[in-house]
Amino acid sequence: MLKLSKKTDYAIILLAHLGEQEAPVSAQEVATFYKLPYPMVANILKQLVSSGLIESTRGQRGGYVLARSAEEINLSEIIRITDSTFELVECVHDEDLCKVHQGCPTRRPLIALHQKIQQFVEETTLAAIIEDAETNNFSVEDSSYETAHLS
Repeated sequence: MLKLSKKTDYAIILLAHLGEQEAPVSAQEVATFYKLPYPMVANILKQLVSSGLIESTRGQRGGYVLARSAEEINLSEIIRITDSTFELVECVHDEDLCKVHQGCPTRRPLIALHQKIQQFVEETTLAAIIEDAETNNFSVEDSSYETAHLS
C-alpha cells in the first residue's frame, strides 16, 4: 500500500519540531529528543537546508530554524524534496505508460484516488500537523514506540 519513505517521515517530524521552537535547534538535540539516528537526521537537515525549507546558523547558539512560516510549507513540498513526485499509478501523467489503457477498468478510479491524495498533501500544511500534535498532546515520553512514525 501507500507508504512514506522513512526519510520523508523523519523530515516531517524534524520540520514539525523546528516549527514548534523559538530558538535554533541542533541536529543532535532533535535526534536525541525523537530517538532517531543522528547521521540520518544530519543528512535530512542538510537536504532541507539545500532546498530552502530551513536555515542553519553556526556557533554555540546555532542550529536549525524554519526558513518560512509553517503555514507556507505543505506536505507535497516536503515529499517532493525528500522523495519524488507522488504518483499512485504510472498512468496518472502519461497514459501511454499503461499497457492496457484502451480498456483499463481501474484507470479512472485510481486517478480519482490519486487526485484526492494529491489534494490532501497540497492542502495539509506543516502548521496543521503541528496544531494536530499539540491538540492531541503528543509527547515522545508518552509514546510506546522506540521511534516516531507517521506512516
